[in-house]
Amino acid sequence: MSLLFLSHSSLNNAEALGLRDWLVSEGWSDLFLDLDPERGIVAGEKWEQALYLAAGRCDTVLFLISRHWLGSEWCRRELHLAHRLNKRIVSLLIEPIPVSELPLELTESWQVVSLTAVGEASLWATEVTLDGQNVPVAFAREGLTRLRVGLHKAGLDPQSFAWPPADDPERPPYRGLKPLEAEDAGNFFGREAPIIELMGQLRGLSEGAPPRFLAILGASGAGKSSFLRAGVLPRLARDDRHYLPLPVIRPERAVLSGANGLLASLRAAATRMGLAWPPSRLPQALAEGAEVLPSLLAELAAAAAVPDWDGGVGKP
Repeated sequence: MSLLFLSHSSLNNAEALGLRDWLVSEGWSDLFLDLDPERGIVAGEKWEQALYLAAGRCDTVLFLISRHWLGSEWCRRELHLAHRLNKRIVSLLIEPIPVSELPLELTESWQVVSLTAVGEASLWATEVTLDGQNVPVAFAREGLTRLRVGLHKAGLDPQSFAWPPADDPERPPYRGLKPLEAEDAGNFFGREAPIIELMGQLRGLSEGAPPRFLAILGASGAGKSSFLRAGVLPRLARDDRHYLPLPVIRPERAVLSGANGLLASLRAAATRMGLAWPPSRLPQALAEGAEVLPSLLAELAAAAAVPDWDGGVGKP
């Protein structure tokens, strides 16, 4: 399982290796690049199958766009695969190509960043070894900065979740019969591939038409609660540009008014967002009927909205 997947034309191998080096220097070492002797396709491996498996098990695909890439049928197939799997897509221009010449699948993607620049002062330069020779590679510093900020704001921090939590340094790593919580995200492992698959399904749901529903099914004791609380919810919370996870609701004997019911969840979320709702607001709203709930959720989403990369407002 890799966090990032680098897609490139075979004629842009040097640029792909250069971007790999920059990503690793910034902390994003969990990536797949077919050319990489350690992170790529190994000897004896079926290359086409390996590429499809890597694309399916990553969270985000970085496309290095050149005119050779635009003319490559294989690169376009990788783009269609990424769309079909609901992956995050980042388009990186490594040649000065007008946006009007880019296909719609790229211009409507998560972000388009230009890594081209004029003038040595504005460049990040390095050398990569390709076919036994040192090849110079340079990218625009401004573009790399936008890429770094974009990856961070999308919740793709290169650092894993801290363990133990800073506010609970003595937290025990084993919870017995209790499920792991968000504080245990740094101690939750072995479910990376299902988490990435579920995150892709959620992205597909968010872009589709209602009704939107996703269920996590499994036998009692299989770890569903830990998977949700320590695996999925912390990642949704980290991607606050697109998601606003509410506190977990447990029906118990009072799904609406119980200690872990809907009212308590909405009240906790409103407090976290700084909304000064009067105590009677939620009970009255729910008493008026289910049609009022969307307006409450809309208020929460508006309060949680964060600026996008161009200074506008993005809503979870």
